[in-house]
Amino acid sequence: MAPATSPDLMARLGELKATPTMVLFALCISVSAWICVYDFAYGGIVLIMTAFNQSFGHCSGPGSPCQLSALQQSLMSLTSLFIALGGALGGFPATYLGRRGTMQIGSVVTAIGAAGMLGTSGSYLNYMVCKCLGAIGIGILYSTAPVYGAECVFPRQRGLLLALFNIGQALGSLTAAAVCLGTAHMASDWAWKIPIACQIPLGVGFALSLFYFPESPRWLLLRQQTERAQQSLARFYHMEDDDELLRQQLDTIQHYINIERNGRASVSFLDILRQGNLRRTAISSLVLVGLAISGIAFVTPYATLFLGNVGVSNPYLVNVYIGLCTFAGAIVGPPAVERLGRRVTMISGYAGMATCMLVFAAVNTALGQTNAHAQRTVVAFICLWSFIFGASVGPTAWVASPEMHSVRLRTYGQAFSIAVYQTFSFAASFWSPYMIGQEYGNMGTAVGYFYCGVSLVVMVLIFLFMPETGRLSLEQIDDYFLSGRPAWHTTLGGNRLIMKGTHYSSACP
Repeated sequence: MAPATSPDLMARLGELKATPTMVLFALCISVSAWICVYDFAYGGIVLIMTAFNQSFGHCSGPGSPCQLSALQQSLMSLTSLFIALGGALGGFPATYLGRRGTMQIGSVVTAIGAAGMLGTSGSYLNYMVCKCLGAIGIGILYSTAPVYGAECVFPRQRGLLLALFNIGQALGSLTAAAVCLGTAHMASDWAWKIPIACQIPLGVGFALSLFYFPESPRWLLLRQQTERAQQSLARFYHMEDDDELLRQQLDTIQHYINIERNGRASVSFLDILRQGNLRRTAISSLVLVGLAISGIAFVTPYATLFLGNVGVSNPYLVNVYIGLCTFAGAIVGPPAVERLGRRVTMISGYAGMATCMLVFAAVNTALGQTNAHAQRTVVAFICLWSFIFGASVGPTAWVASPEMHSVRLRTYGQAFSIAVYQTFSFAASFWSPYMIGQEYGNMGTAVGYFYCGVSLVVMVLIFLFMPETGRLSLEQIDDYFLSGRPAWHTTLGGNRLIMKGTHYSSACP
């Protein structure tokens, strides 16, 4: 049986560069990441704000400082479970209502949650309820945005464009740090309310901006709306509706949808865990779980708290430096993902992150964490860790994870992966205050040893199981999973040859 993805078609698609509409679309998708991480980063930074502690903490007496308990600090990570819930739920509207509409729903829900948080002064319970409501919207965005992006751009620059999602995340972290730096020393509740208020116009504006772009052509074909799918492709590809290349691409996508249906008219959420799809779901989940437990759930929300505990002066300002380093790495990330490939970028990233954690922990073990040189080492290597993360694991995970699923199950599969990711993110966020808290684990800088070990384990798992998907069309990725080849036999160079048709390998003999 000849491969459905004809070498000639794939070779022509592989030469096409991203259109202005695709670039603008990828930038718009990255705004959803900005919204998601801004809320996540803000939630940890405010924990040491005087005004926030006065509003929600426990005060021992008049004139004495107010403090949040370790339990209250850890409960901030509860939002990760609601992001997981939103991510799991997001698969259903994305399957039946479309990718674009689902993202608009998620964005509006985050704005509603932020608006509710503004009126909760004095009640930590009400604050957390509204924050968890907004977290459901964030989960919907997380599960849908990478899927929508992956389905609408050319294979050649899919990694570059989807990696802009990580730049949006870095901007979210950086702006949260910068806004909180500017408001932290205000004497009123507006110290913590102003950062929240910024989320409302951003969420509403993003939802409205999505009307400019058409629905995913692959989703439209799944709903048997061929004419609209053709118009959507024409819009993204900047081609006429009756272009021959466009027609061949539509036929190819439809062919793989038909193969996947295999006589079944409907699709079930549980299909992602059945034979043939379980491997794809597991790899997608592994990529995101590694992201969750690598240290980002510690560095982003709790770096300010951690640095303050180990004696670093002005942790708010250092947190801005960390955000700047993450953003600098995020700028480097998209071309690295495209030119080096998913596997090389991610494996080398974990190796670099493990080294940074090991070095600052070892130096502080040798000199003591009260030593000025040791404290500067902590700051320097956390900043370096943030740069490496932003340039490697951060962008690659959000590119590779949605690529693993088949077209019919992509929303369900990604929703499941996001739910698993956020569950592990919750665990990593919940245990962090107890690990670094002086009255509990009191690990201090020894936390670096823990995250060094985690990074090395994930690096090995990525080497063994995650295939290289760079430069392949989504349909050619389907061919790879049908072939049964081990992940370490895949390379970016080999994929380039497959895309050009000079080394075409079909799953079907």
